Amino acid sequence: MPEGAQLAEGGNVQWEAVTNVTASLVLPNIESPDGIVYVVLSVMTSDGSVLQAAEGALPNRSGWFAFAWSIQGADSRTLSYQWVLNASTPEMSPRSNISISIFRTSEVWELKVTNFGARSSVEKSFPTGPAAALKTGDQEVFALESYSRTVTTFQSMGNLTLNSILLNGKKVTNGCYLYGGWDMVHNPLFVVGSSGSSPPSFIQAGEGSPGSFFWDYVRVWEAQESTLGGLVEVLAAASVAGCLTLGGVGVWLARKKPSL
Repeated sequence: MPEGAQLAEGGNVQWEAVTNVTASLVLPNIESPDGIVYVVLSVMTSDGSVLQAAEGALPNRSGWFAFAWSIQGADSRTLSYQWVLNASTPEMSPRSNISISIFRTSEVWELKVTNFGARSSVEKSFPTGPAAALKTGDQEVFALESYSRTVTTFQSMGNLTLNSILLNGKKVTNGCYLYGGWDMVHNPLFVVGSSGSSPPSFIQAGEGSPGSFFWDYVRVWEAQESTLGGLVEVLAAASVAGCLTLGGVGVWLARKKPSL
């Protein structure tokens, strides 16, 4: 999401003035993947730190759980991860209507994940020093990230639906863009997942009503070498980049987060 994106009721995004970033979404129907799948909210602060809060679907588990971490030195070769939540309850069901927020109170950055249907939530502070303002530029605010390369993980996912991104309570209505793979036009501050990975060909992303986005599964086939014969369903990329600067790829520049 770039500086200057449009907000509901007038006004434009000024990242230095933003103290609350909230994603309202519906979780996809992903259960027991063979590698963890995240829906991730991310922001970068002016000191170069990246704060992330997520819901994750775990291998051999049917629900979604809360995760959060901060990353220092996202623009350096040496990254420092500080875990805040790791597979935290409350467990959330696929298709749950939820929100993920990263916000500043009393000069401390915090996160909150809320399940509206179950009326449950988890809230925690990021273990950082005095909270720096958010950094001006193209922030990759939201992404679908997967450590599964298996098509069957996504075949019954339905939609991951991002209903809205709210900045200080105002919905972003225009100016966001989808980002993934090689992109000569856009230059996000950070990238979620592994740099240079294109979204898999069996996942499509698109924009719905102003300020809303979706990701879903699409059946894709391609011919094999004639020596092998037949058709195979395309397998691709571990990083599913999403919306907002999407920037979507975002954070740790060319490196993957350590496996859980």
